[in-house]
Amino acid sequence: MAGSLHLTLSLLASSSEMEEATAHWILSRLSGLGQLRRKLARLEAAGSIRISRGRLVDQRLVRLTDNARCRLLGGVDPEVEWSRCWDGVWRLVAFDIPESSRALRTRLRRRLREFRFGWLQNSVWISPHPVDAFRQRLGETGLIPESLSYFAARPVGGGSHAALVKSAWDFSRLAEDYAAYREILRSRPGRISGTAARWFRWLDTEHLAWCRIARRDPFLPSELQPPDYPGQAAWAERREALDEFAQVVAAGIRAETLVPRPPA
Repeated sequence: MAGSLHLTLSLLASSSEMEEATAHWILSRLSGLGQLRRKLARLEAAGSIRISRGRLVDQRLVRLTDNARCRLLGGVDPEVEWSRCWDGVWRLVAFDIPESSRALRTRLRRRLREFRFGWLQNSVWISPHPVDAFRQRLGETGLIPESLSYFAARPVGGGSHAALVKSAWDFSRLAEDYAAYREILRSRPGRISGTAARWFRWLDTEHLAWCRIARRDPFLPSELQPPDYPGQAAWAERREALDEFAQVVAAGIRAETLVPRPPA
C-alpha cells in the first residue's frame, strides 16, 4: 500500500507521466514490494495508472489517471477552482430539520461541507457555484429532506461579497492551517543531502497535511478570495517541493545507468 502511494505521488510530482524504468526505481526502494511488474499491474487494474508504449521501441510509459490525480489532490484541483468564472450570483441552500432527526441534519451538513458550501447562519449555506452536482449527489444517496430549498441571490442594502465570504468561511483558522502546512513544506529534505528514503517519509507527512487543507479550503474563485488568502502561495510552494522530489528521482536513475539492475 505504501509503495502504491509513493509511486502515485511521484507521478503527480513528475507531471503525471514517467518511464516504466523510473517507476521500478521508486518501487525498488521500498521494502516488501515483491514483483515490481505485478505491483504496476495491480495499480493499473485499480484504475490508478495507465501503462502504454512510449515513443521509443520497447519503452513503456506509466501515466497517472485523472481519478487518481484528483484523489492525490484531496478531491479537488485548486488551479481549476481558482480560475473558475463566477457569474456574480450566490447559491443558497436552506433547510429546517427537527431535533428528532439529528442524524439526518448531521449527514446533510457533511455533504454541504464536502461540496465546499459555507455556513452563513442557522441552516443557511452558500456557494458561488451552481448546485446541480450537489443536488444529484443528494438524489443518489436518498438524502433529500422535505424542507430543503434552493435560492439564487445577490447582496443588497449595502452588503458586499467580501462580507458574505468572511461570514460563511473561517479564513482566520484556514490561515493558521496553511501556516502549519507551509512549515511542513519547508522541512522537506534537500535535493543534495536528502535520500530517497527521507523523501518518501516526508511525502507521507506532506500528503496527509495537504488532504486536511483540501477538506477545509473552499478554493473560491480569485475575485472572492480575501486579500491575505495564502492558498495560492502555498500551492506554488507545494509544486516547487514536488518538483525537487522529481529531480531527486531523476538523479537516482542517472546514478544507476552504469550499474546493472536485477530483473523485475
